[in-house]
Amino acid sequence: MATTAQSTLSDLYQTFFSKQLLQHAVQALVLDKFGLQAELPKKKGNLTIRWFQPEVGASSNVQTLTEGTPISTFRNVTYSYVEATLAQYGEAAKITDVVTMTGLFDALKQSIETMGEDCALHADDLVRAALSHTSAGLTKRYGQSLADFTALSAATQANGKIIGADLLDSVTQLKINRAPKIGGAYVIAMAPQVLRDLLRDSDVLDPAKYVQPDGIYKGEIGMLWGGRIVEHTNPFIEDETEGTYDATDDNSDGLIYSTYVLGRGAYGTPKLAGTQSPLKPSIIINDKPDKADPLNQYMTAGWKSFWTAKLLNANFGICLRTKSTFA
Repeated sequence: MATTAQSTLSDLYQTFFSKQLLQHAVQALVLDKFGLQAELPKKKGNLTIRWFQPEVGASSNVQTLTEGTPISTFRNVTYSYVEATLAQYGEAAKITDVVTMTGLFDALKQSIETMGEDCALHADDLVRAALSHTSAGLTKRYGQSLADFTALSAATQANGKIIGADLLDSVTQLKINRAPKIGGAYVIAMAPQVLRDLLRDSDVLDPAKYVQPDGIYKGEIGMLWGGRIVEHTNPFIEDETEGTYDATDDNSDGLIYSTYVLGRGAYGTPKLAGTQSPLKPSIIINDKPDKADPLNQYMTAGWKSFWTAKLLNANFGICLRTKSTFA
């Protein structure tokens, strides 16, 4: 006698799809918070932002006066400037009416959320590229006081990793440069791979030196030697060529990570009037029939931004390149 089993009725069975989406990895981005923002008003004919900086004071400008004799040499008031031209960026998704009517998930909602992440990540990429630029980036330092990128690249991971003295030296250099602080301290933006090595350093493990704050900034880990350490997951990574992003370790000798020790005014970004900021992008949805789509068989959703990132003062920040022993 035949027995009816699942195997004989396999065509009647189907896979059950859970409506609960799995969580995906979202980048922890922080660099947008520490740039000097410049207002860009609407409808003023501006494509370029110019930041001005007054001349640095010098005691050599002071004169010895002679009693009864009018001063005849006067000090000039001068300004230097840095400027950046904004560019427009954007992205869009096209979703058919069939997907909208029958899809298990809300494809429109999901595409909007994902594009928002794309937008913020692209803005962060622009900032880190400006800070890590080889000739027009922040002041450069290398792990364990190595001389240059070539020496760091040739070093082992243990000899090129970050140590507490690297951060102390970087903060000291900013103090010598008279770099303004951000909220009373310098900000140190660091990748998890680098932070892991730092937290194992004997200088940092001393509780008298390392202070755990209440967490003023998103991702903040603590304060060390006048610098607030903030963790972020989108570091600038190099392999064999300085200034070229490359996250593939070709020779298995360790990748190189950029840590940014920042003072106020090291770099700038625009603060736009309107809704084209990559930090809060405005989503444009087109879901009406037109000449190109008379039967309304698809809809589009997208965003656009008008943005830039510019190094303002190389002396107000340090780009500290190090390796990591994290495997």
